[in-house]
Amino acid sequence: MKKRLTALLCTAALCVSLLMPSAFAAGTTAGEGEALQVLAAMGVMNGDEKGNLDLSANVTRAAFTKMAVAASTYRDMATSTAHVSPFSDVKYTHWAAGYIKTAVDAGWINGYLDGTFRPDSPVYLEQAVNICLKMLGYTDEDFATGTYPYPQLAMYQNLKLNTGLNAKQGQVLTRGDCAKLVYNTLNATTKDGKVYATTLGYSVDGAGKIDYLSVINAELQGPIVVGEGSWTSQLGFTPSVVYRNDGESTLSAITQNDVVYYLEKTKTVWAYHNQVTGLYESAEPNRSNPASVVVSGVSYSFESSAAAYAMSTTGTFKIGDTVTLLLGRNNTVAAVIDPTSAGTNTYGIVLATGIDSYTDAQGKPYTAPYVKILGVDGVTYQYQTDKSGYYKEGDLVKVAFESGVAKLSRLNNSSKNLSGTVNSAATQLGSMPLASGVRIMDYADGHSANIAASRLAGVKIDSGDVAYYELNSAGEIETLILKNVTGDMYSFGMLTKDDEIPGANMTNGHIYTLMSNGSVVGPLTCEGASFPVSQGKAVRYMMDGTTLDKMYNLTEVKLTAATTNGTAVAVNGQKFDISTGVQIYLKQNQSGVGTQYYVTSLDKLNSGDYSLTGWYDKPESSGGRMRIIVATPR
Repeated sequence: MKKRLTALLCTAALCVSLLMPSAFAAGTTAGEGEALQVLAAMGVMNGDEKGNLDLSANVTRAAFTKMAVAASTYRDMATSTAHVSPFSDVKYTHWAAGYIKTAVDAGWINGYLDGTFRPDSPVYLEQAVNICLKMLGYTDEDFATGTYPYPQLAMYQNLKLNTGLNAKQGQVLTRGDCAKLVYNTLNATTKDGKVYATTLGYSVDGAGKIDYLSVINAELQGPIVVGEGSWTSQLGFTPSVVYRNDGESTLSAITQNDVVYYLEKTKTVWAYHNQVTGLYESAEPNRSNPASVVVSGVSYSFESSAAAYAMSTTGTFKIGDTVTLLLGRNNTVAAVIDPTSAGTNTYGIVLATGIDSYTDAQGKPYTAPYVKILGVDGVTYQYQTDKSGYYKEGDLVKVAFESGVAKLSRLNNSSKNLSGTVNSAATQLGSMPLASGVRIMDYADGHSANIAASRLAGVKIDSGDVAYYELNSAGEIETLILKNVTGDMYSFGMLTKDDEIPGANMTNGHIYTLMSNGSVVGPLTCEGASFPVSQGKAVRYMMDGTTLDKMYNLTEVKLTAATTNGTAVAVNGQKFDISTGVQIYLKQNQSGVGTQYYVTSLDKLNSGDYSLTGWYDKPESSGGRMRIIVATPR
């Protein structure tokens, strides 16, 4: 079955938005902001009712103990020990009694000689460090050769728990200090040689740091399908941060049939308005207990048992019906509704036409003409049509549904001229406002990318760049189809080998080998064809199945710096935005092997002595990005 294009799988990962809540962003760098998001999602550090974290405030011994327990495998035990009095000055009614008792049982803390814990006293660097080292599996015996706290502080530096901290021995820690210390502990190596975050069930990225998405996926609750009544009563809290279709939004923007997820610890809500209407073609493994269904040629799995039931033999919908799927954050089915209550149209570009076999509502087979389109969401759909031969590859079409039947029509944008620069907030294109949750597709050579409005911030769009757009009732752009503005539908890599196919002349073709996203692609044989590219240079390319279809060299520029906040600086002072999926390689020449490319990261490069070369597809004002950065040891 046709599913999302590979380019989209790479960029979306189909998880919740990574946007930083505004309360976290103020006064923090990108790296600090991500750390705070991780801690908030885990329940280690939360803000007030408005999400403010008050990072300059001092932290008590009780508060830091709670942070440590919340960042450990013991976090679910704290409530079960809440009715125990662990110290003479920590009554069972104390708000932190359960956390303190849990830390005592884990062997992390001891009281003072007088039997007290002094929960309201400030926590000092060495005290917090001692707890973190014990979280990592170290015991007092590991430091028996020295006098406290000197061996502990030495280990604190060796394990890089001090990254970003300026606190000294005997200094009281602030909430900001504690956030950095706990976050560094999550990324540190335990006594057993594991990244601590992995012992909590989270994954780590290529740089060995805790993956924010894995934290969110583990903690997220939902889905809730918004109906006609109040849905916020199901949350149990008032959201302070709202996202809709991965853009910052408001509660009032969430409408009926939206699919909602939430994280109570951060008082954050994510809503998705993603509907697919089409013909219910089949179910796997069977309709009695379906795990997935095929609608308009695309396979979808279920996120809720209610949705699976609706499309089962005892449910509301049967094979041959036209249905509307309400899709959640992973493009899985959260609910199924009748198309008449959805009111959603599909827009796209015709990829192919033909005749196919179907099954009607009575289970009888029949054949009918079809049109296969690439929708603005990047998914390939197949719809029946009664106009065989009317539509051609490359046509822009709209699919509406009347009485459960798909009605296709060509789109004509000749009378609509749209041009201008997208503002920095990505809320307006020229003089035209962009709707919240605007659907944007960028298309080229039979491939597409589903584009977030924020991706176009600062990009100048000419009328020739716009294939089609449509306004909603408020006069806002709600659907926008672009013609190769961002280039995000292409793949990128280093051309490591370019060999001519042996033969009597130059027309026999070439064999290409690429390094792309850390993996070897090829060798790709192009018989009777070649591309205007050079070995050892970065390229953008496009595959048609297993065949290399397009390939071009990127533009090379020498860099003086490339920062983790997403900016590359050229030797002439020009600055470039770095793409989200930028590829970072260390280039080395090895005797007997030749040139090799090894995946690395910007933070590792900035700590060494390297010459940096950047490769971009086009200026960022035209939608381009820095796609590949190669470091060569000086």
